[in-house]
Amino acid sequence: VETIVRDGPRAVAIRAEVEVVRRDQQSRLAFPNPGLSFSREGAGFTEFLQLEQALPIFGVRGALTRAGVAAAAAAEAERDARLWDLRSDATRAVARWAWAQDRATAAASDVQAVARLVDILRVREREGEGSRFDRLRVEQELAELQQMATSAAIDVSDARASVMALLPPDVTVTSVEVTPRQSASAVDAEALWARARSARAELRALQAAGDRARLEADVATRERWPTPILSGGVKRADTGVDRERGGVFGLSLAVPLFDTGSRMAARWVAEGVRIAAERTAIEQQVWAEVQRAIDALVRRRQAMTEAAGDALGVELATTAEVAYREGEIGVTALLDAVRTASRARVRDLERRLELQFAEIALERAVGEKVWP
Repeated sequence: VETIVRDGPRAVAIRAEVEVVRRDQQSRLAFPNPGLSFSREGAGFTEFLQLEQALPIFGVRGALTRAGVAAAAAAEAERDARLWDLRSDATRAVARWAWAQDRATAAASDVQAVARLVDILRVREREGEGSRFDRLRVEQELAELQQMATSAAIDVSDARASVMALLPPDVTVTSVEVTPRQSASAVDAEALWARARSARAELRALQAAGDRARLEADVATRERWPTPILSGGVKRADTGVDRERGGVFGLSLAVPLFDTGSRMAARWVAEGVRIAAERTAIEQQVWAEVQRAIDALVRRRQAMTEAAGDALGVELATTAEVAYREGEIGVTALLDAVRTASRARVRDLERRLELQFAEIALERAVGEKVWP
């Protein structure tokens, strides 16, 4: 998971977006390029060679700098939010891969157990102590278990492919092992909600976006003032007696008659109102996510506590095999016990996976690690 978040292609692309925003904001601070013009008049012979340069004043560059800092902060917070979502997705994918491995191992174990029973029944049939029906019935069960084992192996391949798609191209992983979480026995909803309000990167991104909207409105207000354009150069003209040279200096200003910047400023004010409303909605959504994740976690823990687990299924299968060898039950009852034990193992693995998913969902809702 750490490799995915640090060096994975999706993580690299997410981090690169921040640099794109930062460079975009820096480009707004560049001075306008100077202009060079040359003109020549034939009547009386007059030539002009002039250099023009626009000089942004009235604090526009300072306002742009502040707006750029806010935009970069919003992009960084958005990056953190997307990386946290990526971490949660990667953790789920790795947990599912580990579950698929355990399920495939359990399926292979069931196949081996029934295959041994088939070998015993074949020997009994040859010796005249067993029936053909029992052997065929167990072979049919073996075929079904082999099909389940094949499906489990395909699930392992699918889960591995999902994880490999998130890893860097030069990293290869053949199997995974998930370390059990040291989760606390009790969770405090109010404490987790307080942590979520300070930790969720989406809320920080909206706060920075609101600051940017306010600063962009200030930029639009300052840009209503005209940008002076200074021009200077040399002139050569025919005076009737001789040709003389002299300097040329000019100053031009755009008159803010039609575009005063008020429309753009109003647009950013409206954007700020929208961001504030969205932040309120996100806060309510985060509160609902925390509550839902806590409720799911409590129920999953309760289900794990109340469940008999894999041990009971193993004991059932072992007892049934002994009873069958001693002639107390038939092959149908034995196969029923094997199927029951197999379902118990699979369901125990599913409960563990669902508990892991509930813990991941709670951390995703809070926005930071809840347990070590």
